[in-house]
Amino acid sequence: MVREWKKKEVKEVKNLLENNPVIGITNMHSIPGPQLQDIRKELHGKAKIRMSRKTLIKRAMDDVKEKDVEELKDYLIGETAFIFTDMNPFRLYSYLQENKSSAPARAGDIAPNDIVIPEGGTGIDPGPAIGKLQNAGIRTSIEDGEIYVADESKVVEEGEEITHEIAEALKMLGLEPMEIGLSLKAVWEDGHVFEPEDLDIDYEGYREDVKASYQRALNLSINAGYVTEENIELLVAKAWNEGLSVAMESEFPTEQTIEELLRINSLKAKNVESKVEEVS
Repeated sequence: MVREWKKKEVKEVKNLLENNPVIGITNMHSIPGPQLQDIRKELHGKAKIRMSRKTLIKRAMDDVKEKDVEELKDYLIGETAFIFTDMNPFRLYSYLQENKSSAPARAGDIAPNDIVIPEGGTGIDPGPAIGKLQNAGIRTSIEDGEIYVADESKVVEEGEEITHEIAEALKMLGLEPMEIGLSLKAVWEDGHVFEPEDLDIDYEGYREDVKASYQRALNLSINAGYVTEENIELLVAKAWNEGLSVAMESEFPTEQTIEELLRINSLKAKNVESKVEEVS
C-alpha cells in the first residue's frame, strides 16, 4: 500500500507541473545547504525550487494530462530539482547565471572554465608553499621576499577534473574558480525543451545586430522610395533636398532658392567685371 505522504507528494508535484508555464530542471550537485537556502531566498517571488524522489517525480509527470512534459524525464539524471516560474526560459537562464557566486575548488571538482594562474607576485612568503605550487605545475621564483609566479600558465582545462595538488595551490593563491548556483539542465515551455546552449545568448551582441539590421532595412527602404511610418520624414527631407538641388542647378527661382541664386549670380557678375577691368 502506497504511503500517504507519497500520494501527497505526487499530487503536489503534479499541481506544480500543471500550473506553471515554465518548468526547469537544475543540477543540484555540490551546492552546500547554506548556499541553497540563500538561493531560495533570492528566488522568492520569482521561482520555486522543488526537490523530490525521482520515482515520485516521474509518477507525477505521468499523471499530467494537459502538458506533454515526458521529454523532461531524460534530464532527471544525478542530483536534480525542479524550478517552477513565470519567467521565460531565456530570462530564467540569464537570471541564474548572473546570481552565481565564486567558490574554492576541491579535489575531484570539474573545472567550469579554463583555470589560468596569472604571472606576478603572490604575497606568499618563501617556504613549503613553493613545493606545493611546483607540484601543481606552477613555475615560481623568489622576488622581493615573496613567491613570484614566473609566467602565466593554464593548470586545468575546462571540463577536466581538478586534482588535490591543484586545489591546494589555488587555495593558497586565493583563487576561487568554481561557481555556486543553479545550473539549468533543461527548460520546458509550451511543449518545447530548451537546453543551456539554446539559452546562452549574447544580449549585447544581439542588440547591436538588431540595430544594424534596422539601419540596413531603413536605408534600403529610403533608397527604394518605399514609404513606411519609420522613414516618411526622412523621405520627405530627401525629396526636399533633391528638389532644392534641381532648382539650384536649373537656376529656377523660388522662395527657397532666390537668395542663394542672387548671391551666386552676384559673384559671377563681379568675376566678369574684374576680367573686363583687366582687359581694359
